[in-house]
Amino acid sequence: AEALAWLGHCPPGSVYAQLCQLLALALGDRDPLGTAGLLAESLGVTLRHQLLAIVHARARKERKAAAARGDISDQLRGLSLDSQNSQDSQNSQDSQS
Repeated sequence: AEALAWLGHCPPGSVYAQLCQLLALALGDRDPLGTAGLLAESLGVTLRHQLLAIVHARARKERKAAAARGDISDQLRGLSLDSQNSQDSQNSQDSQS
């Protein structure tokens, strides 16, 4: 119980989950509610850390894909809303006709 108090404020995922499971095993049938609480805490921490790992991997993959596509600002530089450019393209299309 003292170890749980030391880790409770900032739990490292795997250690905290294992500690909760061990404490639940030690409590066993003597305190079914406490055992259930510790197991639920262990499961919650495990799921939260797995979700964070998945989100981190997806974000890293997205950053890598964005870097391969090039910077969005480079892609947007080719676009223009300038009326002069649209008139030039219209004039060149008219002269080709």
